[in-house]
Amino acid sequence: MKVRITITLDVDAEAWAHEYGLERRDVRDDVKDYVAHLVIGSHHFEEKTFTKVEWR
Repeated sequence: MKVRITITLDVDAEAWAHEYGLERRDVRDDVKDYVAHLVIGSHHFEEKTFTKVEWR
């Protein structure tokens, strides 16, 4: 079964860029990657209850 989730985060782009050494224009994609990797790193992915994660 596929479940699509929409999430909106309010991110301080300047602080994120500074913390991770990025250009401000790269923050949006970096935050998306970060959140996707949180899901992939969860026990659900390890236990195979999440079988595939797609983002972009």
